[in-house]
Amino acid sequence: MKPVEKYNKLRGGYYTPAEISAFIAEWAIHRPSDQVLEPSCGDGSFLRAIADRIQMLGGTRAALKRNVIGIELDHAEAQKAEQHGTTVICEDFFTYYEKQIDGKVQFDAIVGNPPFIRYQNFAEDYRQIAFSLMNQHGFHPNRLTNIWLPFLLLSCKALKPGGRVGMVIPAELFQVDYAAEARQFLSDYFDKLTLITFKYLVFEDIQQEVVLLFGERRSTEQGIRVVELNGLPDLIKQGQACFENTEVKRLDHSRDKWVKYYLSNEELELLTRLNADPRISNAADLFVVNVGLVSGENAFFIANQNTVQEHHLQACTLPVISRSEQLKGIQLTDGDYLNLIAAGKKVFFFFAENVPFDELSKEQKQYIQWGEAHGFHENYKCRIRPNWYHVPQTWHGDAFLIRQAHRYPRMILNQTDALVTDTLHKVQFLDGAQGTHIAAAFLNTYTFALSETIGRSYGGGVLTFEPGEIRKMRIPLKLAEKLDLQQIDAWQRKGQIDQILACTDQVLLRDGLNLTEYEITLLHKIWDKLRNRRMARKNQKNKR
Repeated sequence: MKPVEKYNKLRGGYYTPAEISAFIAEWAIHRPSDQVLEPSCGDGSFLRAIADRIQMLGGTRAALKRNVIGIELDHAEAQKAEQHGTTVICEDFFTYYEKQIDGKVQFDAIVGNPPFIRYQNFAEDYRQIAFSLMNQHGFHPNRLTNIWLPFLLLSCKALKPGGRVGMVIPAELFQVDYAAEARQFLSDYFDKLTLITFKYLVFEDIQQEVVLLFGERRSTEQGIRVVELNGLPDLIKQGQACFENTEVKRLDHSRDKWVKYYLSNEELELLTRLNADPRISNAADLFVVNVGLVSGENAFFIANQNTVQEHHLQACTLPVISRSEQLKGIQLTDGDYLNLIAAGKKVFFFFAENVPFDELSKEQKQYIQWGEAHGFHENYKCRIRPNWYHVPQTWHGDAFLIRQAHRYPRMILNQTDALVTDTLHKVQFLDGAQGTHIAAAFLNTYTFALSETIGRSYGGGVLTFEPGEIRKMRIPLKLAEKLDLQQIDAWQRKGQIDQILACTDQVLLRDGLNLTEYEITLLHKIWDKLRNRRMARKNQKNKR
């Protein structure tokens, strides 16, 4: 599926591989008389597959024209789609849905690949109609809602009681908070829901993982199943047979992200039991977490020693950590900070009081004028401040948390009183919480396994955590006082995570929680499976 010019990227339009379109059409369309909707048909990849399927079932051209509707906003694409013999409507899907479908028409099958457009790029006129329709059907969209979500949910609402939906959906469905309501709805609305996922990216040139969603409103088989394939060749090879022999997973759809569907029921049961274990501490009971400084322009506010000396800023800078790669261990010491300075790292934060320009020092004024000459004051975050050169601050962090993890998340004790930018999160320990124990105990296999089900991962394979997700983390702290912080820090600096886990798992999981070796091994398996799955996409990207 290749983007065809920047225009297509902006409108969320990408071509679906013919093999996927044919696969979904074969699954969804059972009779030549089926009434079929393609809500975002583009140039007609799905319409071609639908026409082939209906003709194979003995349908006539007249029936194809009468029973199959494709909708496409772009006039040029709609003209291309018309060649496949179906009815093609050149109009916004939501406008057409409101006028012609909602409460008036139902379909046997709805198939397609909805556009992927974020809220801020979603044309306001169409967004208002889409969100109004969602509200009418009991959904609650917000400013994070991507356009694919109303396409999917409203399409489901247009199905007949025995209807089927087959769609290419971003894997965001599995993990983002704004899709939580959709996950609950889909699990309730369909008797049987099957999700085909891929270990490797199947659409060329875009770093967007997708899943194939197959919903059946009426089925003797109940529940949700996940089929995981390596890639498009695997789908072609297995064909419809890949639906066979899948395991129904038991999840709490009101809380769990669907990334857990990659786990076996045995693995899910272990996580469920540990997640309810009162001996394991909730992160929210140990510390508060928030984003770091949002400067609005790091090129101005974050400097290295050469810049500080060049502009004579020694009296108006504060220590700051600006990148996660500057943190090697699980503590940031004064020695570490001095080493970063010597290495030329950007670890100085330009600080000016929130006062009129005339009240600043000569050095501050000159540096601010230099920044304005480069246009830094025009950046949005700077522009909306009373004084663009003053970055608001809240509390200093007792520790930092990696916001975008590669192999695993990590907490770093802040022993230098440094600030931190929003590339990381800052932590403040609550009264009675022992920060040294928490930082050392954070590196254990249970917390790692849990983190893979809490964070979110996109095409590049990085595991990302927002503050709300960090608050859902859990850390076993029983016997944590026996952990040697300095030794764990030394191991971390050398990249020796296996040695760390051998120690922390023994103390925290085996001795502290009385887990068996088999259970600890199973936690390793969960972590390995989910981590390797997301990182395989990163490795695939690097090979291109």
